[in-house]
Amino acid sequence: MAARTLGRGVGRLLGSLRGLSGQPARPPCGVSAPRRAASGPSGSAPAVAAAAAQPGSYPALSAQAAREPAAFWGPLARDTLVWDTPYHTVWDCDFSTGKIGWFLGGQLNVSVNCLDQHVRKSPESVALIWERDEPGTEVRITYSPWLQMPCGP
Repeated sequence: MAARTLGRGVGRLLGSLRGLSGQPARPPCGVSAPRRAASGPSGSAPAVAAAAAQPGSYPALSAQAAREPAAFWGPLARDTLVWDTPYHTVWDCDFSTGKIGWFLGGQLNVSVNCLDQHVRKSPESVALIWERDEPGTEVRITYSPWLQMPCGP
């Protein structure tokens, strides 16, 4: 189920990215792309094409993700997330049958990926900034106490 939710999020992300042509990138597996307002000169086709020509640039990476979703998202998910059970297939889609799947066979624990790995790497980094009702009175909570709370005494 987590992989399915992740897949929908990835689809929405790809749907909002702009392709090399200046047109919205075609999201994988029939996910509807949100409508975007005109972005002015910086979103023009020549500007986007020039930025996409730079390897590692945002437009280049978004174009690669739209063009080759499995090759782009597979290594990223494998290297970034902690998997309880590794996935065997990154992306499986068939428009004619309505079959849509991301990270098939994989299982992960959201708590481990959102909390545990960060508390191990940098327990004193800020995990949450809470601004109270009074403007300017914020509380910064590091990862360390968050790990203690769900685990109990």
